[in-house]
Formats: sequence, structure tokens, C-alpha cells
Amino acid sequence: MQATAAPPATATHDYSRGMRIWHWANATLVSGQLLTILFQLVIVNARSAVPEFQAAITKSGGSLTQQQGRALAHVISERIWTWHIWIGLTLAAFWLFWTVMQALDPAGRRFGARLMAAARRYKLAAPAEHADARHALLAKLTYAAFYLFITIMVVTGLILVFADDVPFLHRIEHTSGEIHNVTMYLIIGYIVLHVAGVVWAEVTDDHGLVSRMVSGTADKQTPQDY
Repeated sequence: MQATAAPPATATHDYSRGMRIWHWANATLVSGQLLTILFQLVIVNARSAVPEFQAAITKSGGSLTQQQGRALAHVISERIWTWHIWIGLTLAAFWLFWTVMQALDPAGRRFGARLMAAARRYKLAAPAEHADARHALLAKLTYAAFYLFITIMVVTGLILVFADDVPFLHRIEHTSGEIHNVTMYLIIGYIVLHVAGVVWAEVTDDHGLVSRMVSGTADKQTPQDY
């Protein structure tokens, strides 16, 4: 009985326009979200910011009480949270659009199908192709983890935005906030590992990975990762 041959195990490293838009849009929106958190924790932290406000006002000949300084910090904080919310709503809209497009894609091009195909390649790969098959599967699993993290962030973020207007959401607001915060740290960890992995790939066996993620593939015959 003839053994079943494994599909080619070589990972695809050229990226379609849709994948590149998805990648860089998510990178921009998530970075914007993290920057607003950084501003909140560092720049408008009342404990450190109020004395600086007071010192600046004093130098110009005015005065600022502790209470007034806290009120000023609160106004700035509210502005930053507004940016955070609008960036989050944009991320949610983008996530919804991408999810719908995935559902409308032909079955073989959906992410779930490609993940299962990578798992089959790994299972059936010959010993010589085992490393490439493992690399392809791990890449897909990291994408799946990112999609999961973004989904959790979007859902919990929407709960926090509308919790004051919907009684049911208000009851789970605290839990949603805790999950939202934990997931933020998971995304930060993912970004660190992702950047480290990209740098490692660039300097070892996948030269030009970043430029392909920017410009796609020049060869129209080369299969693309969607």
C-alpha cells in the first residue's frame, strides 16, 4: 500500500495586499492604543504631573493648587481616554470587517483551513521537511494567538465603552476590565516575541521578510499567504 505523500512543507513568505493591510493596520492601531496607555501612566500621572504643572505655573508668575493641578491632569486624562476609545472602536470595526471577509472567502482560503493544512503538512512531512513544516505550523499558531488576543480586546473593550448604558454589561464591567488589562500584557509580550522572531528570521534564513511584508511579492506566480 502506497504511503500518503505530504504536501510541500516550505512556508510561504510572500504576502497578499489584504494580509499586508491587515498587518500594518493592526500594528498602527494597537501601537496607538499602547501609546495612550503609556501617556496615561507616565505623562498625566497625577502624582508626578501635578508638581510639574505647579512648577511651570509658578515660573510664569502664577499659582496652582494641588486640587487645581489634579483637575487639569483629569482633563488631559479624559482627552487621552477619548483617543483610546476612538482608536479602539476603529480597531473593532476593522476586526469586524476582516472577520466578515474571512467568512466570505472560499473555504480553502480561510485562516482555519490554512491552519489545518499546516497541521497536516507537519503530520505528514518527511524527516527532511519536518523543520520547515514545524516552522509553518508555528507561524500559523502565532497568528491564531494574535487573532484570539485581538478578539478578546475588542469584545472586552466594547463592554467597557457601553457598560454605563447597558445594565447587563455594567454587571460584568469589572471582570471585563481585568480581562482587558491582562490581554494587553499578552499582546505586549506577543509584540516583543514577534519583533524578535522577525529580526532572527532576517539575519538567518529569511532575508527580505520585512520588505516583502511592505511591498508583497514581485513574482505574480509565487503563491501568497493571505
